Amino acid sequence: MSTLFFRNARLTILTILVILLGGIAALFSLARQEDPTLVERFGTIVVFLPGADAERMEALVAQPLEAALMELPEVKQVDTISRNGVVQLVLDVQEDLTETEVDNAWSLIRQKAEQARRSFPPGASAPEVTRQYVGAATMIVSLTWKGEGEAPLPIMRRLALDLQDRFQRLNATELTQTYGMPVEEVRVVMDAQALSAAGLSFSQAAGAVLAADSKNPAGRLRTEGGTIGVEVQGEFTNISRIGEVPVLQREDGTSLRLGDVARIEKGLQQPATRAAYENGRRSVLVAAFISPEQRVDIWSEGVRKIVSDFSVNMPPGLTAEIVFDQSVYTHDRLSGLAQNLLMSALIVFAVLFFLMGWRSAIVVGLAMPLTVGLVLILFNVFGHPLHQMSVTGLVISLGLLIDNAIVVADDVDQWRAKGFGRRESIERSLKQLAAPLAASTLTTVLAFAPIAMLPGAAGEFIGMVGLSVVYAITASFFVSVTIVPALAGWFDRERGWERGEARRPRRWWRDGVTFDFLSDGYRATIEAALRFPPLGIFIGVAPAMLGLVLTSTLPQQFFPPTERDQFQVVLNLPYEADLADTEAITRRATEFILAREGVKSVTWVLGEPSPRVYYNAINNTQGVEGFASGWVQLDSAARTHEIINDIQQQVRQEFPSARFLTLPFEQGPPADAPIELILRGPDIETLNRLGDELRTILSETPGVTYTVGSLQLGAPTLRLKADEAAAAMAGSRLADLATNLNTELEGIRAGSILEGTEELPVRIIGS
Repeated sequence: MSTLFFRNARLTILTILVILLGGIAALFSLARQEDPTLVERFGTIVVFLPGADAERMEALVAQPLEAALMELPEVKQVDTISRNGVVQLVLDVQEDLTETEVDNAWSLIRQKAEQARRSFPPGASAPEVTRQYVGAATMIVSLTWKGEGEAPLPIMRRLALDLQDRFQRLNATELTQTYGMPVEEVRVVMDAQALSAAGLSFSQAAGAVLAADSKNPAGRLRTEGGTIGVEVQGEFTNISRIGEVPVLQREDGTSLRLGDVARIEKGLQQPATRAAYENGRRSVLVAAFISPEQRVDIWSEGVRKIVSDFSVNMPPGLTAEIVFDQSVYTHDRLSGLAQNLLMSALIVFAVLFFLMGWRSAIVVGLAMPLTVGLVLILFNVFGHPLHQMSVTGLVISLGLLIDNAIVVADDVDQWRAKGFGRRESIERSLKQLAAPLAASTLTTVLAFAPIAMLPGAAGEFIGMVGLSVVYAITASFFVSVTIVPALAGWFDRERGWERGEARRPRRWWRDGVTFDFLSDGYRATIEAALRFPPLGIFIGVAPAMLGLVLTSTLPQQFFPPTERDQFQVVLNLPYEADLADTEAITRRATEFILAREGVKSVTWVLGEPSPRVYYNAINNTQGVEGFASGWVQLDSAARTHEIINDIQQQVRQEFPSARFLTLPFEQGPPADAPIELILRGPDIETLNRLGDELRTILSETPGVTYTVGSLQLGAPTLRLKADEAAAAMAGSRLADLATNLNTELEGIRAGSILEGTEELPVRIIGS
């Protein structure tokens, strides 16, 4: 059996062709994506209550919601941030759950959130439960206004929805999202004097409008012929229908309709709470995400064609531009793999040609493409896509691919030099080496197996590194004990003793170069170590100890920055800042950054998280008008390291009232900061004071850029001291006063209008 491939040339040639052609076919058919696909174990829950301060949000909304969620054993951790008018919970599901169990866990989380909603105070919104899609957007398109005057936001909204719909219909699209999208709504602007004259309050009018929107099902009618669904007609379908809602029924049979005491209009939400800017110009971003296990290069071609066709009919002054294309980075990674393989093959051939001769160089050099081809076939069979982790595993294993082949080829040559024939040399070599090579392969496989079998998100992300190495070293062993011995036997020259001639002189291009002083020195070292074992121990331990000593002099960073021609920007303004303040700061920052050499574009999203252009750049800040995030596109990855620290120092001086961060993209799991300290205690005021003291100490530490506390107190609040007795004599309670003020200032949602498949909220607000 050991000489099966040597004796059967056709079998060997067929095996080589199958591996090479199968590897090439797998390369063109394998799914390609930049990052591994991760199960959505992270998510957020957001609840809004306009007008409530952070302490009330914590007590009335956050605590009952937390208590309900922590009853679920599937929930690993809940982190809550309470701000004025908004509570945000960040959820982490248990790592040991399967994908199906994670789906079930999110269903339970939604049920618990609905149960907790019953205890929320009046005016609180329904909990918005969002599963965090883990991964970067595949393509981001910016619809940007470059004309004169104000941006036509209603037109931009319609175009963004149209483009989003086109992306969603494209085959292999997982989901689409918009950023900086203007919110369209139907506003019912109440006339306060007319309401007062009719003896109505804002909350009463809102209740009448909400009760008139009959979208709820009315049950089922069961008959002998079957079951029929029952609905009550009268749901809101247009503005005129809302104006006909009776808000007061008089004794004489007449009624006061909403249109008599309010102005009903359709338009964009004012004031706006979110926006997006591309190079300082108003824009709307449309992001598309590819489905897992798909070829991103083919899918991206379809997206580019859609954008090209869409741009043809754009109104004057509006442009549709691709501001992020993940396929570019995926192509670079795969091209880098091909270049590494080619360079490695050339280096291997050159070194082996110099040390072992041209025949051994060819035999061993062929082992590398055969092994890589076999690994690609295994990827295809087991459904593993090509991404940065699988490619990293292949690059790591490049040095291991040819070790077995070198040992086998050299051993066959040694047996031939001792006077044995080709077939017998192969038999003796494999009989001697099969077990040691198998043991060596097994130990390497076992060393990387824990990485391949890691559970949870960590295993989903880096598991392919270990699996790629396991595939590569196993394929290398197979090639080394089957094809390499056959090639070594066929390529071996006819020896002089076979022709009855004297031994020929050694030629470096045929036999390789020898260095007698190295051979003699190595032989003397081995003999000395055998005679005096402590010397061998010292020779083995000394380099390791020296390496440990030198390690302390190296920069310590477990996950290094990635080579990316982008960096992220994050802006946080004081509590009282609104969207206009954030727009002003980001415009100045854009001009400042664009003035730097090598900067191609600056993208901002205000009031909500920006689309992710890197897998771990996750920010869940919602409902904060003083927040903005985005990224800066550069002309090269080297430029990132050149300017990012300088820009960080300058923006601190340029914008002293803001917390402005410029951060490189790094490998590893998402993290808010390199160092996180947690203070626990029952008293919020004490925690706030200790947190400020701790931040002061940290801010004085060299190397610290910013310090941030998650507990945010002290936001400005206007408190009204109402006369409770006087309010009661007027027929109102303090809670009614708060509700009426909130309705007049912020507005209250009262139903919705369906326009096609889009739902427009109806908001009642004071004039």
